[in-house]
Amino acid sequence: GGNAQKSKQLARSGDLAKMGGGNAQKSAMARKKAQEKAAGANKGSQLKQNAAAQSIQCKVCLASFICTTAEVKLKEHADNKHPKNDFHQCFPHLKA
Repeated sequence: GGNAQKSKQLARSGDLAKMGGGNAQKSAMARKKAQEKAAGANKGSQLKQNAAAQSIQCKVCLASFICTTAEVKLKEHADNKHPKNDFHQCFPHLKA
């Protein structure tokens, strides 16, 4: 009959493969959702990352500065907080 011929055409043209996903697709979607949920959970607080980035330390008063702090700001700190001390006494690792 005509129906058998139609189903053969469908199978040949690949239309059956384009239909809804099987278990593999369900698993992939579930995995993707779980990853997005886990990523969302990490968005909350950045305090730990900020504390880890405090890698520059004044050797006089032990004040911590984030690793991206400009040298100008460090010089400002040395001039304001420790006018009697040399800049390199505060931050010896920045000797030129």
